[in-house]
Amino acid sequence: MTDPTVELPRGRTEPLEAHQAENLFREGVALFNGVRYWHAHEAWEALWRAADDDDRDFYQGLIQVAAGLLHLQRRNARGARNKLEEGTAHLERYRPSYQGIMVNDLIGACQPLLRELQNGFIPYLIPPVIRYAEVEPDWSR
Repeated sequence: MTDPTVELPRGRTEPLEAHQAENLFREGVALFNGVRYWHAHEAWEALWRAADDDDRDFYQGLIQVAAGLLHLQRRNARGARNKLEEGTAHLERYRPSYQGIMVNDLIGACQPLLRELQNGFIPYLIPPVIRYAEVEPDWSR
């Protein structure tokens, strides 16, 4: 818990406990992979508000990519292009992987969509999947 006499910046919340943050993160990934971009955005927004400065751009990037894909689902080319550009730019410094996910893969999946959007087309959305970088060992064997 932080010092109650220190006021948090506007829009920020108290840091989350590690297990809460991990659960929200994984929930957001599952929602994103289930093509539920709005709900993923909401889960990650709670993380973004509570994140320290080193992680804020990471969560903001994920949120913006999810928002861009939501715009693309709704056939809003301008909104999709803007959010995908912003989101991938925020994620660049977290390559190749961060917080256990393959950031390279996510950015790579967004790039063809962005090229189509930048060329004035609304691409067919084959939903990208966020992959985990590491497989946890199976200790049950």
